Amino acid sequence: MASNGIDPTRFLAQALDGLALRQRVTANNVANADTPRFKASRVTFEETLRQRLHDEPGGNLILVRTHASHLPLNAGDDASPARIVEIRGTTMRNDGNNVDIEQQMGILAETTMRYSAVSEALARKLAIMRTIASDGRQ
Repeated sequence: MASNGIDPTRFLAQALDGLALRQRVTANNVANADTPRFKASRVTFEETLRQRLHDEPGGNLILVRTHASHLPLNAGDDASPARIVEIRGTTMRNDGNNVDIEQQMGILAETTMRYSAVSEALARKLAIMRTIASDGRQ
């Protein structure tokens, strides 16, 4: 755990959870691109993680749970920062559907790259922790 109270493993895991949810929601948008009156959704979580990381107001992480069996410190302690937001007020076609397939495919590609980068960072963090736990022995 870092000196500022942020558990980087949990932070990275929450980022992976948010990215996985974004991938599922975007895939759902693509699957419904031809469904009349379907409204696309998007996933937001980066700003919440950024607030938690920088310890801005509302993102205080001084207290952390160090074991799953410990009592939660507050209601939002382990809450996922990811939120699904339906996109309203736009229409791409006469049938009321607002899915922009090119935009959704770009989001899928970007999310895939971000997921890969974050999972690699998490794998490296876990490898470091494994090395520390084994006292440097393989």
